[in-house]
Amino acid sequence: MKIITLLLLSVLFSSVSAREIRYPNLDGIGQQSIGLAMLKLAIEKSGSDMTAIVDSNEVNQNRARQLVENGQLDIFDTGFDETLDGRFKPIYLPIDLGLTGWRLFIIHQDTQAKVENVKNVSQLSPFVMGQGQGWGDIRILEASGLKVTTAPRIEILIKMVGGKRFDLFPLGATEVHQFLETYRGNQKQLMVENQLVLIYPYGRFFYIRNNDKELSDVMHKGLEAAFEDGSLQELLINHPFSSDAFTKANLAERTHIRIPSPTLTEGFKAIDNKWWYVP
Repeated sequence: MKIITLLLLSVLFSSVSAREIRYPNLDGIGQQSIGLAMLKLAIEKSGSDMTAIVDSNEVNQNRARQLVENGQLDIFDTGFDETLDGRFKPIYLPIDLGLTGWRLFIIHQDTQAKVENVKNVSQLSPFVMGQGQGWGDIRILEASGLKVTTAPRIEILIKMVGGKRFDLFPLGATEVHQFLETYRGNQKQLMVENQLVLIYPYGRFFYIRNNDKELSDVMHKGLEAAFEDGSLQELLINHPFSSDAFTKANLAERTHIRIPSPTLTEGFKAIDNKWWYVP
């Protein structure tokens, strides 16, 4: 009887202590996001009894950050932003292997012939690039002498490049084909440029509250384990929000144009080279 009682108490306390990690429903697609899939994988590989749940409220990125700060959510993922250091604790393991920093261009089909002979950043500099207002990439591009124009939303930028308001719209290799198909409408003149890839140090990272050591330990342990056994790479290759980089982008065959980033933190610089994608 005593043994049964102890077992029941053990089950009771373990169920009470299992922590739910609250993840944001960003733009209404939290359940389908690569971030949620990576969060679940990290928890599984860490051996933790934590579970990941998606909050019911649809939020944008700024609201998600506020909710993590005030404790209503526990974690979010986003492209590298040095201004988040200090405000949050970054988990400096890129869940996209840095593929967000491999940029392909949405262009008007007439532009393809104009970039045929481009081999380096100086030859790229006469072309104007489009970016979303406030995107961190703007500083990276301008620091290398590239011209940038901005608009508030992706659908507007795609209309602008279709109307030749600017020349090149760089987006991550994991997302460029999806964005084109989602927003092109009847603009059949649009295409993904087929020869170049602009590469700079960038990546998608998880961010948590500064004092959440428990979750930090789980995420580091789980992501490292998933990387080492190949399940992280397998998830990237097969997830619908990242598979295009491996099936459509032809990254190995493109002309690689590399530029530095002036915004890197010490934590970013310390990331082991094994985490960066090599085609």
